[in-house]
Formats: sequence, C-alpha cells, structure tokens
Amino acid sequence: MKYLVRLTDAEAQHMVLITLPEEEVEKAAVDVIFDVVGNENLESLVNDSVINAGQLDDIRAFQEVIFDRDEQGLFIRDGIEISANGRLLNPDLSFKNTFVPAELEGMKYLRCDLVVKGGKIAILKPAASKDDQTEEFAKLMFIHQIAIGSPIDVTKDYPEIASVIAWAEKDNLIEVDVKKASYKLTDSGRLYHDRIIQEAQDLVKRYDIFGDVDVDMNGTPHFDTGLGKDVRVPIFELSGVDPFRARFLIGLNDGEWNKLSNWIELCHDKSWYEKVFEVVERAPSIEELGRTNLLRILDEGKAAVRQEWQR
Repeated sequence: MKYLVRLTDAEAQHMVLITLPEEEVEKAAVDVIFDVVGNENLESLVNDSVINAGQLDDIRAFQEVIFDRDEQGLFIRDGIEISANGRLLNPDLSFKNTFVPAELEGMKYLRCDLVVKGGKIAILKPAASKDDQTEEFAKLMFIHQIAIGSPIDVTKDYPEIASVIAWAEKDNLIEVDVKKASYKLTDSGRLYHDRIIQEAQDLVKRYDIFGDVDVDMNGTPHFDTGLGKDVRVPIFELSGVDPFRARFLIGLNDGEWNKLSNWIELCHDKSWYEKVFEVVERAPSIEELGRTNLLRILDEGKAAVRQEWQR
C-alpha cells in the first residue's frame, strides 16, 4: 500500500505532494515531519521518489516557516500548528493513523492532507526559463505516455529518450511487459503518475478561477463573467508557482498530448516547447497589470475558491 501526503499552508499558497513508504509512516508523526519536511538533503527525497524535483522550492518554503535551529538542531517554531485531515496532528502517535482510503484513476492508496497554520509562507521566485526544465518535462511526458498505454518496443533503441528511460529504470518506475514486449509502470511508477495528476488537479482547483477576471471601474474583480482576461500566468508568478510547470502539468491532465504519435521525438524538441509555452510567454506580466491590482485579485479569488469548497 502506498501513502500520499498533500502538504499545504492555510492560504493554499504552496503545495507539496509526498509519497511515503510503509516503514516511514510507522514512525511517530513528529519524526516524519522532521525526517521528511525538515530533511536537509532534499535531493535524496527526489532520488527516492518521495517528492518531485519541481516541488523543491515549495518544500524549502515550508522549511523556512516551520523550523528554526539552535545548538541542538532543528525545532518547530512557536505558533506553528499542523493539522491532518482537519484534526490537530498528534505528534506522538504513529503517522499511519492519520491516513484515510483514497482512489485516483482506479488505483487505491491511503492519503493524508496536512495543513500548516501560523507564520507566513514565503512567495518564491519561479524558474526563470523553461529551457532548464526540458529534461523534467520530458520525464513527465514519458511517465504519462506509459501510463496511458502508449507502446514502446523494448527491442528497439530510442536515442531521443534514452536518458529518460535510464532514469525511469533506475528509479524503478517502469518494467517490461513481457507479453507485449513494451514498458509498463511499476507500482511506484503508477503512484508517481498519480502524484503528477493530483498536482495538476490541485493547480486547476486553486487557480482556474483566474482564467476569467473582469475588473470594474472601482478596481473590484469579478470572476467567470465571460468578459474578463486570463491572468493565471501572472497570478502563478505572484504565488511562487512556476507557470511553465503549471502549464505542462495541466496539459497532461487535460489529455492534450495523449494522441501524439510522435511524442518520443518531441520530448526534447525545443521548437515544440516553444509552441506549448507560447501562452505563458505572451501572457501579461505582473508589472503590466500592477502588483497591487493582482494582489487584490489573488486575495478575492482565494476567498471565492474557499467559499466554493465549503459548499
């Protein structure tokens, strides 16, 4: 059984999806918080498929607000409150007790929603360019294509995605389906894909409202009127969300590239990414729209989303 943790702050400013093995959740909850969220070797968490590389900045933001340090090491700051599935987290009980059954795309697992209250999560600067993330996008595309059943003949060489295949094999995300002579996802690979889709769906849930914003003469924003502008990209940037990663994840979730027959050739094709990310490159900037105006739109949009969640 796999254990998926969704870590957010009370304002839904940042979100990290964490996959934990059985032996980790058996520990006391406070030990898991220190060992995972407080881990000072975050790259090891990526290598072990506990978190995705694209969420390193988010987990660093949580570390800054949750922890402080003295001569004895890390400790949780005063005023920090962590809840699990709506209840205050008991630090001494086994973390396993906080999980509830969940299901995504037919795969059953256990899930825990952790919410951090108190302090202020920093707004982080997103990645400056998509170019540095091409390999990460190629990995996401590869895992998604295997998940939806796109065949890859294991008897052939694919130089375009050789590095991605090597990564997936090393991390035990894929295995050979002997009957089909093709790759398929392992249990770890399916959970990795589920985590990608969950991240995308959380982005849609939190930010889709900013796809249609109409600001009246008094500066009051109105949402979903059919008359507004799409300000998701500057809102992503203002919130510390990488707009290129967000665009790509949402595209995967929406099935935009599910029927691409030449997806292997496109995985590292810069000209293809130029087209994919054209909407990001052409979006209005924070400076064009005004930081103060966007902060008001962000605050009122969040309030509207929270109100919708409570219904």
